Amino acid sequence: MWSNKYRFTLENADGNGNIPARYQDKFQNGSYDVVLIFCDTDKKPYEQYTDIKHKINEFQGVDHAADHVIIFGNPCTMQIIIEHWDEIVLVSNAKKRNAPVILKFTGIENYKGRADQRKELFSRITKENYQNMLERIRKLPDDDSLIGSSNFGKFMQCFLQTMKGGYRKSMRR
Repeated sequence: MWSNKYRFTLENADGNGNIPARYQDKFQNGSYDVVLIFCDTDKKPYEQYTDIKHKINEFQGVDHAADHVIIFGNPCTMQIIIEHWDEIVLVSNAKKRNAPVILKFTGIENYKGRADQRKELFSRITKENYQNMLERIRKLPDDDSLIGSSNFGKFMQCFLQTMKGGYRKSMRR
């Protein structure tokens, strides 16, 4: 984020089945101001994704808590990342199928999501293409059942308002 004000801590859940437990642990230990889940919707019929949402709602005791906690990319979070370079709608979460698109925009060959490849991919994000991503991501539908959708734009809008001191105002709407 190119800011010393915020610190983001990322943790790979190593599979959708681990997400609810990791969320609960981070939420309950109280060492973070905000705990969010960033995940793929996965393949239809979205059973794992739906299960994650159900478990988060159940844990929080609120019917739609997951809608405020989960940032999704349909079919995958790469849908959001690739928006740094162009308006592309990915139709698959398969890394092999998306590898040519990633190669075209980043020069990373045979992308498989390895740690070294992710580091290289993220090193290619600049302030300029970040701004482009913000503009593009706001245009995506935020219905998690639609391919090429994400609610990341909605999250970023709230986050940017928070950075400008308008958090309480934005949360009242």
